[in-house]
Amino acid sequence: MRILHVIPSVAWRYGGPSTAIWPMTAALRDQGIEVEIATTDADGPDASLTPADFPKDAVTVHLFRRDLGESLKYSRGLRGWLGTHAGDYDVIQVHSNWNDPAFAVRRAARSAGVPYVIRPCETLNVYTFQKSKWQKRIYWWLRERRNVRYAAAFHVNTDRERDEVLLLGVTAPVEVIPLGIGNDAFETPVDSNSLREQCPQAGNRPILLFLSRLDPKKGITQFLLPALARMRTDAFLAIVGGVDDNAPDFVRQIESETGRLGLGQKVALLGAVPPQRRWAAYDGAELFVLPSLDENFSFVAAEAMARGKPVVVTPGVEFGTFVTAAKAGSVVQADAGELAECLDQWLSDPSRRAVAGKAGRQYIQDHFTWRQTAERLIHLYRRVTRS
Repeated sequence: MRILHVIPSVAWRYGGPSTAIWPMTAALRDQGIEVEIATTDADGPDASLTPADFPKDAVTVHLFRRDLGESLKYSRGLRGWLGTHAGDYDVIQVHSNWNDPAFAVRRAARSAGVPYVIRPCETLNVYTFQKSKWQKRIYWWLRERRNVRYAAAFHVNTDRERDEVLLLGVTAPVEVIPLGIGNDAFETPVDSNSLREQCPQAGNRPILLFLSRLDPKKGITQFLLPALARMRTDAFLAIVGGVDDNAPDFVRQIESETGRLGLGQKVALLGAVPPQRRWAAYDGAELFVLPSLDENFSFVAAEAMARGKPVVVTPGVEFGTFVTAAKAGSVVQADAGELAECLDQWLSDPSRRAVAGKAGRQYIQDHFTWRQTAERLIHLYRRVTRS
């Protein structure tokens, strides 16, 4: 079986989907699948990727110039190549919606008679439709509606994401297949000092870690900073994450709210971290916290558990069901007061943190391997090729 994965970009600045594509395709290859990637060279508004940026053990990557648009990621070369080569594959899987590569896949796959599978990566949820509402509505009727309509199947990561896709009236299978966590999460040596060295103002205070894209939906200004201001514990907050291209001014809002609450000496904005350095960020924190209003799989919460860190999330984070099942942390209401109380309780009890961290790490090892993901994807591919 020969599978092509199409993704707008594989630059790590774009977060989870661009990070997950490498271990996902490698796991499929390890299961005997011939798998390749087609993508653009987009790396922010102005930068471009080269093959030197790919992992050494990457599957074959077809890289094309991004000609236009940071969000759209239009590539004339990718369009033309798909038109010629779509028929070379048994299945094409496209990652995310609302971009030109997704449109190009639908057109090329239908022309070649090849089924395509959409992995929405949270782009078909209610929250996404509410952003830039009129632009989304126009694009939906011009392009995205047909992309969704003709998909042979959907690969989602959680039950909630499945339910939101089904709200669109799709009749194709919608398979819940969680992502895996790679062996590097368990094998990379622990580095407990790096994060504190980046936050000299933290001193000996316990460090709370937020690690994710800086998007308004993540709850930083609504809940996390106000909670920090209310906490009894003299804690320090390290905010690690790149600027979201759809909300480039949000970092200034974080800085403004930090100043307004008098937290200048208790918060550090550390920017984006390369994938290989994120483990040290988890290692240096006492707690991982993600008070998001809307979050699907939450790769970062799973990674924090894999590194043995207790996790505190809000109900908007779908991964909270696994946090609860593993007894690896808390799911707390999206309220600054309740969040502050929860964080205080965790920081006051080191033994409780140790037990939760160990339980979370074991849960990820048992339930979230890339081999399990690959096996379920292969079953889905075989299902759509029989239909």
